[in-house]
Amino acid sequence: MATTDTRAAVSRKIPVPNNYRCAAKMLRQVTEEKKSIKTLLRDEKHFRAGRTIMDRLLVNLPQINAIIAHIDLTTKEPRLNPWLARALISELLYGRGELLGASLPVECVRRHETEIRKAYEATKASIPVVQRFEEPRFVRVNTELLNLEGAKRLMQEEGWILVDEEFPDYQSFLNRVQSLTDSEYMVDFHFNDLLVFPHCSKGYWARAEHLLSKFFLQNKACLVPTYLLKPPKKSVVLDMCSAPGMKATHLASLMKNKGRLYAVERNAERYKLLCQYAAPFGVIKTIQADCLDLTDEQVPGVEYILLDPSCSGSGMLDRLRMPEPVDEGRLYKLAGLQYKLLSHAMNSFPNARRIVYSTCSIHPEENEKVVMGVLRHNSHFRLLDARTELGKEWLNLGSPDYPGVGERCLYARSETDLTIGMFVAVFERCADGEENEIYMAHEQQKESYAKLAAIGSEGRKGKKNRGENNFKPVENEPEVQQRHSSGLVAERQHTSAAEGVSAANGVIGEQSESVSKKKSKRKADSEHTDSVIDETTANGMIGEASESVSKKKSKRKADSDHTDSVIDDTTANGVIGEPSESVSKKNSKRKADSDYTDSVIDDTTANGVIGEPSESVSKKNSKRKADSEHTDSVIDETTANGVIAEPSESVSKKKSKRKAIPLLHDADKTIEFDAAPIATDEQDADVKIGKSRKKKDRKKQNELLLTVNRPE
Repeated sequence: MATTDTRAAVSRKIPVPNNYRCAAKMLRQVTEEKKSIKTLLRDEKHFRAGRTIMDRLLVNLPQINAIIAHIDLTTKEPRLNPWLARALISELLYGRGELLGASLPVECVRRHETEIRKAYEATKASIPVVQRFEEPRFVRVNTELLNLEGAKRLMQEEGWILVDEEFPDYQSFLNRVQSLTDSEYMVDFHFNDLLVFPHCSKGYWARAEHLLSKFFLQNKACLVPTYLLKPPKKSVVLDMCSAPGMKATHLASLMKNKGRLYAVERNAERYKLLCQYAAPFGVIKTIQADCLDLTDEQVPGVEYILLDPSCSGSGMLDRLRMPEPVDEGRLYKLAGLQYKLLSHAMNSFPNARRIVYSTCSIHPEENEKVVMGVLRHNSHFRLLDARTELGKEWLNLGSPDYPGVGERCLYARSETDLTIGMFVAVFERCADGEENEIYMAHEQQKESYAKLAAIGSEGRKGKKNRGENNFKPVENEPEVQQRHSSGLVAERQHTSAAEGVSAANGVIGEQSESVSKKKSKRKADSEHTDSVIDETTANGMIGEASESVSKKKSKRKADSDHTDSVIDDTTANGVIGEPSESVSKKNSKRKADSDYTDSVIDDTTANGVIGEPSESVSKKNSKRKADSEHTDSVIDETTANGVIAEPSESVSKKKSKRKAIPLLHDADKTIEFDAAPIATDEQDADVKIGKSRKKKDRKKQNELLLTVNRPE
């Protein structure tokens, strides 16, 4: 019993091996804190086997999680650290096949080894196969210390064999890279200062510390933005988000270490690393600041700008091997920051000629969408075709969902280019007076939207005005009649045509009969003209009774007015006129406002002559959807001194259809009849006078119309 307690006490004091402990710590930071595994491995100096262990752990993490859930390990061993448990299971199943040491966590996992292996077999089928490829080892030559021929001789001394072949296209080059043996290497298809080694050479380069000053271990995709920027020597370059500084050192090499390169970094820890890489290059000036606060005075004369901002890192190999759900909120915030940085680069440095924007992300929200948004609001920069600028064949372009942008941008894809995922776009300042086509298309779209909005606003305003112009019911009806008799008639009214019948001295006027029947149906505005029969006798004549019957049916959709007829019987000198009788019957139904006006009958007798009665009957029935208008006929009978006029008969039928011509009737105007009959030409002249007054009285007519519509 004592021996068991002693062993337990001793085992409690045994520490967990350093590799297991570091792996558990990094796994937690990568999973929970979203840190870069590459940065963590670089900062951890005592974790020499970290790359191999973490690569195994991250690739197989989905199945490890399934095994822990299958055997319910967290419930059985609640005191066991879950991150350490994952690291131990990874080594047991995918690493050495056994665990080292006798610490409590190691002993705990050993007790469940049988269950773990059974769960491994049970969950193998349910876990999707992780697509893995053995990416090559890309090594960039430091051309400040070594040229390409010197690098080849040095590699030959190290025992490497150069594959010196010419390839017709990029795909044949990639196929040859995948078939490299353990001792072969090649010069890259696109960049002459980049060497390509097989995947197994990573161990060699991790130990070759004597070569680190002459070579840089840098992925090929990271060289695409710097080569597309193409700054000449003695130029002024700005690297806005520079840390850790690998791109800045390559730019310095392209500039032959002549000119000025401003390398900016905000984070203090990353700034220290930037200073270490930039120290051998005198052309690089490091600045610890927020690049959004930079002005042209702080970095004067900037001509070329490289922007590789913070991104989701979805193109990194460890993120590709360990699938994780897309965080839309995080992508939205990152895209907003990237848009601000790119807009700041375009507008804060007036001498900037070329800007290269790149991310190690494969999400369009951070790439094509940001480029599209910036071009829509900045007319003075245009997007260049990156593949044309590169000068050689490239397989992957942007998304076709962004026309004008996707086909001009480059993507580096892990599955085809054997690199990390990378996006690159190239901007160039437009010439004076020139604007990019995306900006112009966006402005035209904005103008069309504004026109549509204006049309809609005018339509709503027109409906409101038409509603206000509807006639309102009036209380003082005689006053309305007086205004109508003074010649105020609304627009689009129905005007009666005049027919005059005159007889000379000594003639007896028989009955005259006029019948007018009209039917008018129009969708738009229309006018209806009734007939008016006037019978007039000169001096010494007795006018016989005349009869006029007018029947009308009018249907109109637009606005209309209702005007009643006025019957005036007047007798001349020395003639007694018998009473005349007029009957007006109306039935008007309107949706809006309606006015009803009765007819007025005036009987007048002259000196010594008795006029026979005349009878006028007008019956109308009008039903319209909008407004309707009824006009009665007017019968005037006049008898002269002691003379009976022969009957004269005149029937006038007119149909007038005009869109909107208001005419004025002046009731106060009287016509004096001479002994001679009145000709028809004089009546036509009156009509022409009314037409000529139409345009002049339009403004006054509208003002008086509003006065009529206003209730007293």
